[in-house]
Amino acid sequence: MAFADFLRRVRGWRLLPPADKEFYDLFNETTAALIEASDMLINLFDTSSQDSREIEVKISTTALRLDCIGESIEDLLAVAQQPPFDRGDISEFKDDAIRIMKYIKHAANRYVVYDFPSSDKEMRELAPLIKEACEEIGKAVHSLSRDRKIDPYYKAVDLLEAKADDIYHEGLRRRVQEIRQDRTGLMNRIKEFSEEGDSSGIIPRKELLSIIGAEVEYTRHTAIFFILRQVYAELERAIDACTEAAATLKRMVAENV
Repeated sequence: MAFADFLRRVRGWRLLPPADKEFYDLFNETTAALIEASDMLINLFDTSSQDSREIEVKISTTALRLDCIGESIEDLLAVAQQPPFDRGDISEFKDDAIRIMKYIKHAANRYVVYDFPSSDKEMRELAPLIKEACEEIGKAVHSLSRDRKIDPYYKAVDLLEAKADDIYHEGLRRRVQEIRQDRTGLMNRIKEFSEEGDSSGIIPRKELLSIIGAEVEYTRHTAIFFILRQVYAELERAIDACTEAAATLKRMVAENV
């Protein structure tokens, strides 16, 4: 029975030509860079602002490394007589990976440039989902040289993308609600004074400060919303790009069964 099991395993092995191994090595380097950058993004949102610039620089350096890996893939495609998959699909996967990295880099850049004192709940929830999606893509790539069973990883990334959508929209809804509450509070304060004020038309100092304070809070939340929306959008684009990369891998395998 042990020998029969061994034979079954051997039949599932793929003996890779040298050129194929080079492609698979570059694919694995690609996903390793994505996982590394997404892990740094988690640290960026969890760390103090004093370390944020350093982490952003590391993410940018990782992005440059991925660009070099992408160039190596294109160079190998130019000389390979028979790549393991369709040339167009390989190039598309490379482009998908670079897009994921670009959005991770942009999210980190926006966060650092706007000098957030701390991240918010949605950032801390979205970043781990991006890392999980990158890890699933890494598992899918690893399986290319083995059993090529991509579907479980594709489905996992799809579920992560759906979860990220919910977090993204809930974050926007929460921020819009804060703005509406601030606006309602401001208008109520102005209305109360209009109804209770004296005929002189002079606003008492206490009431004036109260109205100014409400206006400041309303303006602050509005500004935060528009700034946060940029970070949220980049995080959402990153997870969307992960689904595109997983779909490309699935198509690569389907066309080479």
